[in-house]
Amino acid sequence: MPALNVYQAGTVLVAQFNREKPLNPLNRELEQSIVETCRWAQAEPAINAIVLTGGVDRSFGVGDDLNEAREISTPAGVEDLIDRTVGLYVAILSVTKPVVAGMDGYAIGAGLQIALCCDWRVGTATTKALGWELKQGLACPIGAYMLRKSFGRSAMSDIIFGCEIVPPAWGLEHKFFNEIADGRDVVERAIRRASVLGEYPQFAYQRTKEAANHSFIAGLRELKPMAKDIILDGFRSSSAQAHFSRIMRR
Repeated sequence: MPALNVYQAGTVLVAQFNREKPLNPLNRELEQSIVETCRWAQAEPAINAIVLTGGVDRSFGVGDDLNEAREISTPAGVEDLIDRTVGLYVAILSVTKPVVAGMDGYAIGAGLQIALCCDWRVGTATTKALGWELKQGLACPIGAYMLRKSFGRSAMSDIIFGCEIVPPAWGLEHKFFNEIADGRDVVERAIRRASVLGEYPQFAYQRTKEAANHSFIAGLRELKPMAKDIILDGFRSSSAQAHFSRIMRR
């Protein structure tokens, strides 16, 4: 079963995260498939917009696949992880066509951060966006940067330091969610929104988005060396391994 299910709805390309587990953990196959799909859609004239979604009754994403992440035990492995993570976010942010997230279930870690790369986010009353890394003993420099860049320091503090699920009302107020849909309708609502955005004059939309995301991308690339040092220090302190051991025992 492919990790990413891709299909077209008119001029909208729908990329549904399709892991065998409905929580949709991010593994290397899914990560690379998202990158390749974004690059293809950017270059394809028949595609006006993209929807990224976990699907109906499935999570948007719960972060890295623990079976892969727990195998990272060397500095080179940590550096590769950060390079791939930033590469994924840059690939999504570099798409100048509209990118809409259709989110239900959990959006944790990389799932939360993929959503932040999108232009518009459609959530549901049961979407559970959560930045819980600090409570688990994991540093979160990239997520903290992306949230601060998107919503400001106070909103970032609520999510990163609060380590609690984002209430839908808070998410709407701070524009983490641009709209809330019924759970069964979240993918269709995301497609409809992407269709509307995709009908805007392309030059104006794409060049505006290019300018808006320029500093976001530059900041991620500038942060990479520090993020590598921070995550490496976490592995040296064994806090990351302790987290993975706790999770795998559950």
